[in-house]
Amino acid sequence: MSPAGLSALLPLTVAIPLAGAAMAPLLGRISGRLPVITSILSLAASTAILLAMASTVYGGEQVTHYMGHWIPVGGQALGVAFSADAWGLTFALVASGIGVLLLLFTLSDQSDLGARELGSFACLFLLLDAALIGVALTGDVINLFVWFEVAALASYALTAFFVERPFALEAAFKILVLTNIAGFAVFLGASLLYANHGGLNFGQLGLAVREHPETVDLIALALLVAGFATKTGLVPFHGWLPDAHTAAPGPVSALFSGLMVNLGIVTIGRLVFQVFLPGTSGPILGLLMVFGLLSAVGGAVFALFQDDLKRLLAYDTISQMGVLAVGLASGTVSGVAGTSYHLVNQALFKSLLFLCAGAVVHATGATQLSEMGGLARRFPALAAGFVVGVIAIAGVPPLNGYVSVGLIHDALRESGQPLPLLLLVVAQTLTIAALGRATWHAFFGAAPEGDYPRDEQLRPGMVVALVGLMGACVGFGVLPTAMLDHVVAPAAGGLLAGAQYGRNLLAGGGALPLAHVHFHYLSVFELATVLATLVAAVPVARWADRVLDAGSGGVGAGGAGGAGAGGVGAGGVGAGGAGGAGAGGVGAGGVGAGVLRALRAVQTGSVNDYAAYLVLGLIVMVAALTLG
Repeated sequence: MSPAGLSALLPLTVAIPLAGAAMAPLLGRISGRLPVITSILSLAASTAILLAMASTVYGGEQVTHYMGHWIPVGGQALGVAFSADAWGLTFALVASGIGVLLLLFTLSDQSDLGARELGSFACLFLLLDAALIGVALTGDVINLFVWFEVAALASYALTAFFVERPFALEAAFKILVLTNIAGFAVFLGASLLYANHGGLNFGQLGLAVREHPETVDLIALALLVAGFATKTGLVPFHGWLPDAHTAAPGPVSALFSGLMVNLGIVTIGRLVFQVFLPGTSGPILGLLMVFGLLSAVGGAVFALFQDDLKRLLAYDTISQMGVLAVGLASGTVSGVAGTSYHLVNQALFKSLLFLCAGAVVHATGATQLSEMGGLARRFPALAAGFVVGVIAIAGVPPLNGYVSVGLIHDALRESGQPLPLLLLVVAQTLTIAALGRATWHAFFGAAPEGDYPRDEQLRPGMVVALVGLMGACVGFGVLPTAMLDHVVAPAAGGLLAGAQYGRNLLAGGGALPLAHVHFHYLSVFELATVLATLVAAVPVARWADRVLDAGSGGVGAGGAGGAGAGGVGAGGVGAGGAGGAGAGGVGAGGVGAGVLRALRAVQTGSVNDYAAYLVLGLIVMVAALTLG
């Protein structure tokens, strides 16, 4: 099919899931399974349309459609544009394809819900997934805000889906407050650009701001980046993420952690490289590097001291978002290619890990690592899935994380940035230690005395989703050349050719350059780094266990102003309100006690503190861009 024919199909990739979302509550009045099945078919149809465009887009062509055929005239655009380049198409395909697997899991995992509840669940799920596809394909800044808000509204309701759980309501309140602040920043940034230049289209704005951005343009960029950094969960904008991921149902946690947080990385990359230019936008790449490294190391540290399995994975998501930001901040072909590759990989292995955690909760009713053990004997397939996800995220060949992380390491080496490289290696070591602890305690450690609260087997939809994600983690790692040549290289080339992207957007389509991306699979440096992180992670994990045991669970968790029973054992660092001390307090001596005190002081559980962190980060970003 010609690019013109494909462009006419672009709106359907979002319209079909939105239509499915509208139908789902109505179908829920007929049957509980029907809304979920319809949702699966809706996302499958979107995936099929996106796949039909893949050969054209990954071949270097940018496919663009203007709603109502309101095409630009003289470089001025009034119409709403959808445009598929390799960078955006990659995320759109990941969002729709993995969404299908998550809904298959839901079909089994949430089958005990009533018909109307499943209808509502399917509706919210499709709204969020449609927003992710919309963000990937939209061509103007105000529609970024629209899809941001659609995703936000759906995420509030999904977080609080089990309204009878007080913790779910608290988590929803936190995401409501912080995401509303972020949404206002995005809207204000878009409004400033429109007021200053009279345009919203990425191409039109790029022509206006790219060469000599004014102070108001830099303020707008800071607002936009801070808003989407909140959605991504970069430190210090991350306060909502651990609670929301922990409180939500298993498939929703996978949707949040595997897909929704990537929304911010995709948008920040487009704003920084395709609307503005890094060289003329102040120290934007330096800011991304700082926030990325804080997230990579800080998220891994918090993950290391968790007992709640889903909370541990949530903090690790913050760390992975930091890795993605560092790749973008390198500003090199290898770094951007690594981010593009890791965007796919993160969606795969983090979805897999959260589905495994959801399956553990579904099968046993246990949520804390201290309550688990011996699950590998009862659920060997589930243990295999979790181990595959951990090995993938650890960057061990031949699984998929090895190549994407390796590309980001290569970018830092080639650009002469040894300190960021060292900090990423430290973050990787801490990540392996945290996930290694979780794997051992949940699946291979001694089984707890007595029976689990529940004793259920995995259902067919759950198995299909887990096997599909496991296969993808292995496949994308075993065959990296095809991914590098046909997906990653076009995505990196198109993102770094921001001026050409803007011209194509105003012209209704055109060609984008293809980057040359090379990764030496048997690199001595990368293989040695993997081995060193694996070896170093073992004593780190053992030390973390001793610290948590000595502290009777470490840092407290509970409701606002309340006391958590057992600290980390009751939900992790800062799971609840401000200042809730664990039953054992911080009883560990030496460095361990100091670490736990510091973590409790930072991650208090108070939405006021998290809002303050967000605003502080926003102020720093505005000041750095306007004064730098």
